[in-house]
Amino acid sequence: MFVCFLIGEVRRKSSFRQSPLLTATPVRALIDEQISIKGRFLSQNYPVTVCAQMHSEEGDLWEAFAHYTTNASGSINLTSDHSVGGSYVGCEPMGLFWALEPALGSREGLRLRKRNVETPYMVNISLLEGHTSPSEGQRTELAAVTTERWYMAPGVRRIEIRQNNIVGTLFLPPGPGPFPAMLDLWGMGGGLLEYRSALFASRGFASLSVAYMGHKDLPGPQHIMSVGDSYFKSAFQLLQDHCQVDADRIGVIGLSYGVVPTLRIATTIGFKVNPKLACFEICNMIITVLFASEK
Repeated sequence: MFVCFLIGEVRRKSSFRQSPLLTATPVRALIDEQISIKGRFLSQNYPVTVCAQMHSEEGDLWEAFAHYTTNASGSINLTSDHSVGGSYVGCEPMGLFWALEPALGSREGLRLRKRNVETPYMVNISLLEGHTSPSEGQRTELAAVTTERWYMAPGVRRIEIRQNNIVGTLFLPPGPGPFPAMLDLWGMGGGLLEYRSALFASRGFASLSVAYMGHKDLPGPQHIMSVGDSYFKSAFQLLQDHCQVDADRIGVIGLSYGVVPTLRIATTIGFKVNPKLACFEICNMIITVLFASEK
């Protein structure tokens, strides 16, 4: 009887089927890093939906989804497989992230902007049975995984700047430097947006994001631009004088109305610009000016 019991146990284990598994690698990543998403231990030629959902800092739900069919081994790989429907079609390894949009019934006019760069976006990715959508009530979740999407890498330092009348935030990469640097200017929406500068620092650039209207610490009414060339000159000079910045390798980036002070800094305020290293990119009202002095 002892032998029969062992044989019975072996047979039971050999017929055991592992539950579906969904993985995201790496689970914790910068916002511009690619994540490999895979589903395994499914039936072959099986229709599934992969859905991404996250909440903005204001509490609004954003989501994206895509339809896939498993291969002969019962798996899917978003890096190489093609979506046949949903928020996008085709092979889009990061489609679940760039296709995120407000969920059905959300408030009008939503924009996804990260205010606190010291916390990540938490994106829940789920594997659903069949070709379905997030708006459908009856859904069977087969597996799930949660990813962290960061603008600020470990070791990056965030320093609030309130000196020489400059209102901004300086981000420094890990290490002693000196680092190439960026002066980061946003548009007429005002305020102080930091997520682009945080990502610059995560990639090895010191970056100073500067507010020039719509901020409580600036002079005058918040809906009016009350600073001039001297303000932007001081901000640029602050970067040049910083002990961890390479003064000969400083760039300026401007978006929307931020293009105006960007061009003035590059052409009229008096800073030396090497034309061999100037690059202008014009696309959908975005102009980027990068410049540095040749070593």
